[in-house]
Amino acid sequence: MSVVVVGDANVDLELRLPGDTAPRVHANPDPRLFGGGSAANTAAALGRLGVPCRFVGSVGDDVYGRFAVSSLAEAGVDTDHVQVSAESPTVTVIAVTRQSGDRIIYVWPPSGGAHGELTPQVAIDAIVGASWLHVSGICLRVAPARDAVLAAMERARAASVPVSFDLNLRLENWGWDSEFRTAVEHAMARCDVMFGGAFDEISALAGVDDPVAAAEQLSGAGRLVIARRGVEGAIACSGGRVLAAPGFAVAVTDTIGAGDAFNAGFIAARVGGGDVASGLAWGNAVAALTITRPGARSTPTAAEAAHLVTGGGNDGRPLAGEGC
Repeated sequence: MSVVVVGDANVDLELRLPGDTAPRVHANPDPRLFGGGSAANTAAALGRLGVPCRFVGSVGDDVYGRFAVSSLAEAGVDTDHVQVSAESPTVTVIAVTRQSGDRIIYVWPPSGGAHGELTPQVAIDAIVGASWLHVSGICLRVAPARDAVLAAMERARAASVPVSFDLNLRLENWGWDSEFRTAVEHAMARCDVMFGGAFDEISALAGVDDPVAAAEQLSGAGRLVIARRGVEGAIACSGGRVLAAPGFAVAVTDTIGAGDAFNAGFIAARVGGGDVASGLAWGNAVAALTITRPGARSTPTAAEAAHLVTGGGNDGRPLAGEGC
């Protein structure tokens, strides 16, 4: 059992704003540096859950790139397939977080980051021996990383390896363009499971306000579509059937990386032999425990997640049809 994750790795620089009760004097917030990147976060969470995982991506030949790789290795992730670029820098995601846990995200540099330089052959070679492939849409905006992601997906499908795809559209940052939309459509055609935020991604992609109807619309050709709904949990749609699993009530500290954590929980359950309902419950549990702690890499162990799942009565339940 080995999961391959292909996509972006960067660092997250988090600045937490003081609450209303803080003294009205000038004070610099205490910044904290974490490993980041949507795909890398999922890989690290899988490592923390005890799932054998290797990460495939590209970082800059700089201190942030070395930090990004070392933080993955510390989580138990195989980083032998990480490329290092001498030309482009590792991206820094600056997250300004309010006391409520909500945040505003800034990306530097906004273009030209090292994650875009992943080459297809490296990604294809990493598929050997994989039992699951997970990719992120972040790398679909730029070549050659776009070609690497699609080539890895195609190779995995040819080898009957299940493929999951996290949309990561980030339309609020970069919007749509025809080339990106075409790449997303190609990735959809090559995946077995597609993850996305219920409103900002699933509904936006389908052009339908209701996320359940949107997920049903996007779930053709045997594709399972999972719409993450935050505190409300998640829904899974496939073949005209809809399954829902409620979220867990937790005290929110930091919502960064919640979707990435959900992906890891779902994948861990599935490669471990669980069904879709189990995957939803584990996804919700891993995401819930992650947001109670600072940083996207503050994901739980398998024992912690299992305790929440078994104690929370959070099994998936059908909304329509027979379930997935």
